[in-house]
Amino acid sequence: MSAYHLTFLLDLNRAHATAIRRFDASLGAVHGIGLNDLHLLQVLDQAPERRLRRTDLAQQLGVTASGVTWMLRPLTQRGLITSQASEEDGRVTFAVLTAAGRTLVADAVPTARRIAAELLGPEASKEELTRAAAVVMRLG
Repeated sequence: MSAYHLTFLLDLNRAHATAIRRFDASLGAVHGIGLNDLHLLQVLDQAPERRLRRTDLAQQLGVTASGVTWMLRPLTQRGLITSQASEEDGRVTFAVLTAAGRTLVADAVPTARRIAAELLGPEASKEELTRAAAVVMRLG
């Protein structure tokens, strides 16, 4: 790896940490959730029947199975997520978005869009963000 590759990844890491802190503070103040919570809720909201196996949810979020279990705990306690056993396989459980979770996603997404626009600034064009996203997606 060249020096500019490493510099890019270190800059990306710092930018990620800064963005998460700012998102979590702003989103948390209004909706009581952080960006990672919103990401999880939104993935479930877009899933068929608004439910996913925990392993599939972990894969879509880019975290481990134990990581997704840790993320689900407070959302379950708040009634935003529930667990559902598979009828076909007793070893499988689904994370299911509740009605309260759907409402929170619908309320929080416009706030998150505003925060993202503030963080990135008005000079960030759709084309520029699309190119940057393509670079970042190669990491996944």
